[in-house]
Amino acid sequence: MSLRDELTGATRTPVPPFVLLLPPGWVSVEPTRETFDELLGSVSERMRAEHRPDLDARFRALVRRASDEFLRRDPVRLVYQRSVPAGRMLPLAITAARVVAPAGATLDAQVAELVRTRGAAPLDDARVVMRWSSDSSHRIDGGTLRTRSFDYLVAIPGTGRREALVFTAVVPLSAGGERLDDETAEEFGLLADAILSTFRWSGA
Repeated sequence: MSLRDELTGATRTPVPPFVLLLPPGWVSVEPTRETFDELLGSVSERMRAEHRPDLDARFRALVRRASDEFLRRDPVRLVYQRSVPAGRMLPLAITAARVVAPAGATLDAQVAELVRTRGAAPLDDARVVMRWSSDSSHRIDGGTLRTRSFDYLVAIPGTGRREALVFTAVVPLSAGGERLDDETAEEFGLLADAILSTFRWSGA
């Protein structure tokens, strides 16, 4: 670390190690362009198996745009299915990024706003993980893709609530005339909940 980085805080300490218990076939990897390309390959394999090249193109466009945005932030992990047959591949991946409150403040105000506007609430009685969800529409080539995101916030210990991890799982709801019913979308959310409910800091 350079003296300039130390004085300006441009370089932060690494995120402490943490543990997530994953279902069989899921992996947690360092988020790089190469790992996102591998994820896109898995998506294409499933779409080809279902004879839906139109959905393949649209979902690839969404993933590529989302990954470009994610990699410009402070990316930490990418969690997705790797070793499963194409027919069992789910349209779900989880990203984790670090967020930092501006000007040395805490994230308390942002969390309070999430509670007020997004219905954020603790995922479990331990109140370690805050959870909320929201729907969005995205303009992509050939039309509009609607998605539902399930988001989770965990304060990073030792930062005085100034830094946190935000995990995000995104599920496609509709594209190309195809629609995922709300019940199925919420089942994907329950899967993401189950994974995030196992979160713990290593050594905790």
